[in-house]
Order: sequence, then C-alpha cells, then structure tokens
Amino acid sequence: MTRRNYATVNPCVMCQPMGSALAFKGIENTIVLYHGSQGCSTYMRLHLAHHFREPVDIGSSALSERGAVYGGRENLKKGLRNVINRYSPKVIGVATTCLAETIGDDVPAIIREFKEEEGIGDDPEKDIIIVPVSTPSYGESHVSGYIKAVNAVVRKFTEKPEDEDKTEGTEEKSPGMKEAPEMKKATNGKINLIPVESLSPADVRELKEILAEMVGDYTFLPDISETFDAPLKEDLPKIASGGTSLSDIADMPNSRASLALGVVSKNLAVEYLEACHGVPGHNVPIPIGLSNTDRFFTELVRSLGCPIPEKYQKERGRLLDSMVDVHKYLYGVKAAVYGDPDTVFSLVTFMLELGMEPVLVATGSKSRDFEERIRLLFGEIRPELVPTVLDDIDFDTLNDMVKKCKPEILIGNSNGRYIAKAEDIPLVRVGLPIHDRVGAQRILTVGYRGAMELLDRVTNAILEATDTFTAPVQPESVADADRVPKVL
Repeated sequence: MTRRNYATVNPCVMCQPMGSALAFKGIENTIVLYHGSQGCSTYMRLHLAHHFREPVDIGSSALSERGAVYGGRENLKKGLRNVINRYSPKVIGVATTCLAETIGDDVPAIIREFKEEEGIGDDPEKDIIIVPVSTPSYGESHVSGYIKAVNAVVRKFTEKPEDEDKTEGTEEKSPGMKEAPEMKKATNGKINLIPVESLSPADVRELKEILAEMVGDYTFLPDISETFDAPLKEDLPKIASGGTSLSDIADMPNSRASLALGVVSKNLAVEYLEACHGVPGHNVPIPIGLSNTDRFFTELVRSLGCPIPEKYQKERGRLLDSMVDVHKYLYGVKAAVYGDPDTVFSLVTFMLELGMEPVLVATGSKSRDFEERIRLLFGEIRPELVPTVLDDIDFDTLNDMVKKCKPEILIGNSNGRYIAKAEDIPLVRVGLPIHDRVGAQRILTVGYRGAMELLDRVTNAILEATDTFTAPVQPESVADADRVPKVL
C-alpha cells in the first residue's frame, strides 16, 4: 500500500481459490468445486477463460444468506452430488472461499459424512476421490492457493492408510514431517517435476519434451499442457482430456528424485515427498534465461547421470548468439519487473545477464525472503546496481514507484497496461493474467528456446518504442552518462 492508502487499490495478485483451480485443472479427469457463493466460481471461470481462451468449468456450493447463517453443510453435499451426476469425475477438488471459512464450516468432516451417505470409498480405481483444501481469499494469494492444492493432491494419493484421518484437509504438516526417513532406492526410475503456478501450457510442453529426451519416464504435476490448451474437436468432453494421471501421482513416492521449479516460494509437495517417503527433493529457479536453464539441465544431469542432448547444446549456442546480437540495444536499459515471486526472480536474472538494469523489482505476494534473494542475485551478477525491491504491494504503489524510478520498459502481466500507457513506456507481457492480448497459452519463456523468444519480444518492444535501429551511444565518461540517451 502507498502511504496515502489504508486499503489495497487494484491488487497485484489473485485470490487463493484461483491458484487452487490452476493446480486441480492439471490433474486427469478432475473437476473443481468452490465451497462459497456463486459469484466466486463465476469470477474464476471468467478470469481463467480470458487468459487461456478455453472453457473452464468450476462448480459451486452456491452459499446464500441462509447458508451463511446456518452453515453450508447441505449446500456442499448438494454441490458434490450435482458435480458427480453431471461430470462423472474421478477427482473433485473442493476449495474453500472467504464465506465458507468465515462461517467456520468443517469441510473435511462434511466430505467424510457425504462419502458415508453415498457409499464412496478411497479406492482411486473404483471410487471418486475428493480432495479438500483451505483457501480463503483473505489469507494469502493465488501463489499459496496453488501450492496448497498441489500438496493436498500429493498427500491424498500417497499418504499411508493409517495416517489418512490425521492428515485430511491439512496443508502444512503431517505425522512424520519432523523426522525424515532414510532415502530409499527408487523403484520406478522416474523423476517428479513439480513447478510453480505461472507456467503456460507452452512452457509445460517444452519441459515435458526436455524430460522425455533426457529422462525417458517422469511425472509432471500438474500438467496443464492439454487441459488449458485443448485441440478443437467436434464432440468436446465435459472435462478436458489430459492432465497428470492418477496412477502417476500415486507412484510419486517410488521416484528417484523430485525437482521443484521455483526457489522463492515453498514447494510443500516436494518437502512432503522427501520427509515422508524419502524421495530426495531439489529446488531450481524457473528455467528462464541462460544461467537458470543451465541450472535446470545441470540438476537433471546430477540427479540422473545422463548427458545433455546435442539438440539443447545447439539451442544454448543460438541463445548466446542472440544475446550478442542484441546487446547493443539492451545494455543499460532500465526495466521494471513485476509479477509472481519466482517468475520475477528468474526474469530479473535474465535481465541482468542481458546487461539491462532492473531498477524496480516487485511482487504482489507476501514473501519473507523475496527481497533478500533479489539483492543476493544483484550482488552476484551486478553488485554496482541498487534496485528498489518491493513485495506485498498493489498496482497503486507500483504506479508511484514507476514514476519515481523512471524505467524505460515494463515486464509483467497485462494488468500493468494502464501504467505503461500513462507513462508512455512499452510493456512486455509475461505471466498471469494476460487479458488484453490473445495467445497467452502459447507464450514460451522457459528453456533456451523460450529465452530466445522472450529476448526477441523485449528487444523488439524497445526498438518499436524508440523507432530506430541505431545502436545506443555509449558515454565517454561517467560524468556524461546522464546527458546521453540510452537509445537514439
């Protein structure tokens, strides 16, 4: 918030239930049900459909004034019956909203009661699996909602039967989390890859292609490559095909290692698999840019002992060549980068590699070590730069800081377009949401190919804004630096 405001003005984040939908929609034959008012599911459907340009079905328990006073037990049961009858899902992800959490509904208990009444067990092969997750909007952001939902799914499909009653509906801890068991030998030879929330379907497809060539067999959770970017068919299924298979999720404890994409936000699912099932977990940044993609490949080589295919070595060489080609246009260009914490971290790394100067680095999410990680990153690559680093901000604050820092380009989601227009600076759209342009589901940023595509978009935005193909003039002395424009 700015000093003049005591409330959030145009938030930089979305609510927790939105993040849960991103996670649940990446699982095979799964439908999402929000326990709350009808407006919540309507808003989420519209928001996701605008970004991905795909139909998004989300059920609702449709709590009204009566449910808010007397409790939503019957509403939730009726909602579950309707979803089962209309969609015939194998999994139902039940996420709570502000209203359900405020009135204090015990959702796991209601679900147990519903399963007893309907004769539903916990056999993934025969029964419908219902996964509850607590995601009140006033708690945190879509980032934490996604993390909680992925963790809840992994726990539900991999927990030991004797621990089920103790862990159902929890996100943070469970029996066995305090003392990790000895690392066991993998039985399926797979690697688990669990990314953060901001990947596009194109990013997921690129990562799956890399894993297929280097690993062979793997489990990618959640897999939105088809569910949020489905091919057009004559007979559209009620639930989009694709997503991580239930059998693969249940088999994750037998993998040789888990790889988490993202180093700022916690990956509770990877931590759980390591603590309770002995699967070694490793965290690497989202592979955006040169060094982050190098780290991703290095971790795969270290975990699997496999060589890097020549295909990707050539792609790395092309990226280096592209960076040299545009260095004269990007060096010293001031940038403001905003969005989800891990996306911003990887984007800033790439900007520094390109010789750009990220003068403003911001995220709307609450993060205890976001600023520390960003400043360490600057210290490693460009210690002479001192950026403004902010977390837990709204767009009102971002607008004020853009005016103060005077960047020459904005990099972030489409909600910053009003700032870009007001300040007459270009905006390169990256992340979620992107509502004012088509093709968000096809934007590729990860891997060497993704870095090249992002590099072209950033450079072309600067060239268009300056309307020139002339290389920037470098000042002859430090004293002249402020008087010479970066790009003629």
